[in-house]
Amino acid sequence: MKTKILYLGVLALLAVGCFGVDDENYPTLTPISITAASDTINADLGVELVYSGVKVESDLECTYEWAYGAPASGTTVADRKFASIETISTSPTIDYTFTKIGTYILRLKIDNGEAIEYSYFTLNVNSGYDEGICILNNDDEGNGSLTFIKTLTSEDIANGVQEVYEDVFGSINPAYKLKNATALYMSDYTIKSVDYSGLLIATNDGEGTIYDVEAQTFEMFSVESMAEYGTYGVEFGGEIASTSAFGSFFRSADGRIFRFDMQLGYLAEMDDIDPSIDRCYGALSATSSSAASSITNIMFNADTVCARVTASAGPRYLSFDGYNVVNVAATRYGTVSKALYILLQDKADPTSYKTMTTAVSNSACRSSAAGRSFTIDDLKMDINSKMVNVKASNDVYYTYDNAIYRWSLTTAPGTSPAVNVPSGEQIVDIASNFMGKAKGSDGESLLYIATYNPSRSGKKGSLYVVDLSVDEIVKSYEGICDTPVSVIYKYRVN
Repeated sequence: MKTKILYLGVLALLAVGCFGVDDENYPTLTPISITAASDTINADLGVELVYSGVKVESDLECTYEWAYGAPASGTTVADRKFASIETISTSPTIDYTFTKIGTYILRLKIDNGEAIEYSYFTLNVNSGYDEGICILNNDDEGNGSLTFIKTLTSEDIANGVQEVYEDVFGSINPAYKLKNATALYMSDYTIKSVDYSGLLIATNDGEGTIYDVEAQTFEMFSVESMAEYGTYGVEFGGEIASTSAFGSFFRSADGRIFRFDMQLGYLAEMDDIDPSIDRCYGALSATSSSAASSITNIMFNADTVCARVTASAGPRYLSFDGYNVVNVAATRYGTVSKALYILLQDKADPTSYKTMTTAVSNSACRSSAAGRSFTIDDLKMDINSKMVNVKASNDVYYTYDNAIYRWSLTTAPGTSPAVNVPSGEQIVDIASNFMGKAKGSDGESLLYIATYNPSRSGKKGSLYVVDLSVDEIVKSYEGICDTPVSVIYKYRVN
């Protein structure tokens, strides 16, 4: 996007407006034309960026100024508001080495003495592992790996950049060995301009080790053990953020809920929550398709739904007489006060179902409201179905019996698969290309399905990529890893 400022033109317009002078007597200011190969420029950390992708046309000699900086607090690159700005080149090209990973605003200013032209770019200073799909997996002996499929730009593809990394965790952190990996999660939150992002990896290695690694580089940040609790983590879901703390919640193998502090790198049991939780769900939602998102922690079993949104409020519970909880799912965006749908099955009539709604905000599980009632002879959903909601349709995609189903939430769940995987593949986990808090409206156009095929020779884990606009598999990575445990999309963070 460009903004042009013309000098001398103001005086000319005043002369015409005040004195009625014919503007044909005044010369046209010499324009500047800028053509860029792309509005996004990628640089590797610590490697000199040599960039000459801008073509400038002007009949007069021009001066140049390239400057960059982080977006101002509460803004994105698209807003073009700098927190601070630094000039890095005064020539038509850039020859500069960046020393901090992140996404920045890059501005080119060109002046030919009569006109000034500005062009703005998104500058990504990359670690090499900034964005892509992560698959946590184990071999037959329980040795864990973190397979990474890098999201390639057109520039990367043209340059033959490596796409698949068999085990980024092991290659970057050789002193640490994953054993019987069980769950994977990504957290990202900024408090007072400090970013607390990280990947959490849970294991059943005899110590219940939780690894916290940097989301940008996969480098180790901290290691915690659950040995004193006699259990291990099996499912992440949900967060609590405040001006002084940020924590991610997870469920243990024996149904307890724990919190991992992303600032200080330690874990603690939430002993005020009943220790009988079957599922821990991160309810991803926002007030609109372009608003910042939140991930509310929702815990449930067949009898009750629980939320713990603040430390002071403590846990809140909802139960429904005469009904079993089948599963829960959040709308991706909409009315935040009523955005979590609870699917209930009548104990007296197993073909009779209804939904109840509650909040996915600070009012979660404080109250509920009646939704729809319907009859289904053969429901294609159970308490183990994994839910992923998306912006494009506001629908939820979920797993059941090695197929993907689709639920609009305001009607009965579908009884026919929306997406089928190839015969022999067993679905383990699903994820969307969710781009994170305050990342604008990009992403969530793809669904990733991690599968296991016991009959496959060699590596038995695969990844299938679904285009959500047509609900079809558009790409596959077959035999890419060992037995999958979790799949997430690792979006770019600052």
